[in-house]
Amino acid sequence: MKRFISMFFLIVIGFLLQTTVFPHIQLLNVIPNLLIVLTAASGFMWGRKFGLFTGFLCGGLMDCMYNDVIGICIFIFVVIGYINGIANKLYFEDDLSIPLAAIAISDLLYGILYYICMFLMRGRLNMISYFLNIMVPEAIYTIIFGIFIYKFIHWLDGKLYPPEEVSLDHEENKLFS
Repeated sequence: MKRFISMFFLIVIGFLLQTTVFPHIQLLNVIPNLLIVLTAASGFMWGRKFGLFTGFLCGGLMDCMYNDVIGICIFIFVVIGYINGIANKLYFEDDLSIPLAAIAISDLLYGILYYICMFLMRGRLNMISYFLNIMVPEAIYTIIFGIFIYKFIHWLDGKLYPPEEVSLDHEENKLFS
């Protein structure tokens, strides 16, 4: 339960940063997508259900703030959380390359699905320009911030759920019983 509550507060803080502070530090007219980082990291670290939970909350906030139609971002973020939850079996605590690749792929998937839902269905067929000018710079910018956010989430999880120490005497008794 602590994990859900802490993730809720991380989502609110990430959303507030993304909507208030980060528009002032945009590069190449893009800002990092902190909610993608939170959704991808939560699914990758804790599984499909937690990725769905985080994706639903992040997508709901994005839909309420930016879209006329509620449900588009919820769908995209839930898909991203679920896919990263499937990749949970690849999670190793010390390895940073796989989670960063998951964040990059998640951001690109978000860009593709958002383009399909918001632009392609309206007849705007200039996907190459959108890919080169929006999706790739946003993915790079998101990865840079994703390193720090992922490390922070990992640190916070270690503080909330410290690893249990196993007694060697207890393990030896199991072996010889």
